[in-house]
Amino acid sequence: MRITEAEVVSRRIPLADDFPVSYEEHVDTEHLFVRLHTDAGLVGDGEGTDLPWFTGETLEGMVAAAEDWLLPTVVGADLETAAAAFDERSRAFPGNPGAKAAVDLALLDLRGKRAEVPVRELLGPTVREEIPLIYPIPGVSAERARELVEDGIEAGFDRFKIKATGDIDDDVARIDAVTERLPEAGTARVDPNTSWETAPRAKGVLERLAHPDRLEYLEQPVRPDRPTDLRTLWESTGIPVFADEFVHEPRDVTRLGEEGLAAGCHLKLAKTGSLSQMASMAETANRYGLAVTAVSAFGTSLEATAICHLASVIRDIPLACELDPGLIAEDPTTAPFEIRPTIPVPEGPGLGIELSDELF
Repeated sequence: MRITEAEVVSRRIPLADDFPVSYEEHVDTEHLFVRLHTDAGLVGDGEGTDLPWFTGETLEGMVAAAEDWLLPTVVGADLETAAAAFDERSRAFPGNPGAKAAVDLALLDLRGKRAEVPVRELLGPTVREEIPLIYPIPGVSAERARELVEDGIEAGFDRFKIKATGDIDDDVARIDAVTERLPEAGTARVDPNTSWETAPRAKGVLERLAHPDRLEYLEQPVRPDRPTDLRTLWESTGIPVFADEFVHEPRDVTRLGEEGLAAGCHLKLAKTGSLSQMASMAETANRYGLAVTAVSAFGTSLEATAICHLASVIRDIPLACELDPGLIAEDPTTAPFEIRPTIPVPEGPGLGIELSDELF
C-alpha cells in the first residue's frame, strides 16, 4: 500500500468560552490537520496542536514543517517505508512536535486500518476498558468556579482540575470554592502552569487553603528550570506533585524517575510529537513508579480519541485523564467526542474517528 497524496489544512478554532490560565486568556486554539491518501483507497487522518508557551511552536511553523520537511519523506512510499522514513526524519529534525504529531497520527491511523485493528493495539496491550475523565475549571473568579463545579457535579463528575494563574489571592479563593463543594470522595488537582514559581512560594499558597487534604495532586506548580523544587514541595507538604512543562522527551521522564523528583508526569502530543513515543515514555515512567496523566491539550475529538488509545494501554494512571474537546466551539470530526465521567476505549480500525471531508 503506497501513500499517494497528502492534504494539509490549518485552522484557528475559537474556544466555546474564554479559558484563562497563567500564560494568557485563551480565546482560540491552533491546529494542523493532515490527511494521507493511499492507492488502496484508505485514508489516514492526523492532527497537531501548538502550545507556544511550552514549545515555541506556532501555526505557521507547523504548516511549514509538515509541508517542507516531514510529508516529503512519506508521500510516494509504501506504508512501512514511509513510517520508517518519518521516524528517521523526526529524530533528525529538532522540535516541531505539533507538526510531527499530525503526520504521526495519520500514519498510525493508516497502519491500524490496514491491519483492521484499533490503534491502541499498535501501542501495547489494553489494560482498561474505560477511561475516567476530569472536569476542567479555568482560572476564573471564585464565583464562576462555584458555578462550573456545580455543572460538573450535575453531569456526574467527581474529579476536577483547577487552573491557577499566579494571582495568589484569586488562586486560593478559586481552589477553596471548588474543594468546599466537592462531593464525598471527590478530588481536585491544581495546575498553576509554573506560576507559583518556587517550592517556598507554592508551600505558602497551600498553607492558606481551607481543604488541602482534598487535592489529588499539584501539576507543575514551579518553574521547569527548578525540577528539584517538585520533590521539595512534595516532601514538605505530603501532597503529590506531577511534572508537566518539565517533560518533553524520554530523558526527562528518566530523570524524574532516577532522581525521585515527582509522583507522576503529564504527557501531551503537543510536547512529544509521537503517540508511540508517549506510550514508551509512559512505560518508562511506570517502571520508576511514576503515574502518568494522558492529556489532550485543546485538541479536537480526533486528538482526544488518540489520547484515549494511549490511556487504555498505560498501566498506572491517576484518578482521571484530561480530554477537553468540549472546550472548542467547532469540532471538525465525523463523530464529536461526548464528554462524560467515563468513556469506553476506542474501537477501530485505526483511530476510530475521522475528520470531516468538508475540512479539506
